[in-house]
Amino acid sequence: MAIDRISTGILGLDKLIQSGFPKSSCVLISGPPGTGKSITALHFLCEGALNNEVGIYVSFDEPRDSILLSGEELGFKLQQLEKENKIIILEYFTIESNLYLGERSRIEDEMKLLVEKKKRMEKEGRATNELDNRIEMLKDRIIEIEKAIRESRYKITQHEREEIFFSRLNEIIPLVKAKRLVVDSLSAYMIYGVSKDALHMFIHRLRDLGTTTILISEAAEDIKALEKTAEYLVDGVIEFHHTDDGKDSMNLNVKKMRWTKQKKGSTPYEITPSGIVVK
Repeated sequence: MAIDRISTGILGLDKLIQSGFPKSSCVLISGPPGTGKSITALHFLCEGALNNEVGIYVSFDEPRDSILLSGEELGFKLQQLEKENKIIILEYFTIESNLYLGERSRIEDEMKLLVEKKKRMEKEGRATNELDNRIEMLKDRIIEIEKAIRESRYKITQHEREEIFFSRLNEIIPLVKAKRLVVDSLSAYMIYGVSKDALHMFIHRLRDLGTTTILISEAAEDIKALEKTAEYLVDGVIEFHHTDDGKDSMNLNVKKMRWTKQKKGSTPYEITPSGIVVK
């Protein structure tokens, strides 16, 4: 029986794995910093957006603005794709803070209207004292909200946060009909003292979402054992490496890909101004 495939958005990589990831699979992409793991994930999401497959990027550590900027520098047009609701970028630590985020959004909208009203009144030579007081009060409230969001990270357990995380994804994915998901990164998730059992459950819950999922890992030495556990649980593993030839070159290796005839051994690739190119 033919397996439905999901293009990675990187032609050379697709050729190594029979035209793409198996549909609804969970693939671990691992490697040290600077090897292009997140760029590969952006290729994957943008390829989906071009084919009307909504994608979600969940970041555990990098701010969404930084992700958007990185994407724009490589020509991925993430901001436009976000406006078109083809890509959604979420921060793990703010997923549990939707109440606060909603209030902040309402306050920012009100402040925008007040600032516009103030400009009109100043142009007409009218006093704006009451408006100024209201704007300052709203600014103070935003500071309070941002503090509450930061503190909320430490007031709930990892289990509680994870429950909120999956509850939110289970709400968003059917709502936007998302087909692709990126979780960046497994390493950041495991920093919070995750056991093998918890990791097993986390990956199985990702698989149950029904999306084709990239799970990024930048494992440090102290969590190598857990990363090895993750390799057994996912459907595919692609390793990115710096080579030792002194030329700052890189190779990738498709270590595992279920239901796929993959090319064995190392394949050279490079990071160009327009993204990943597999040679």
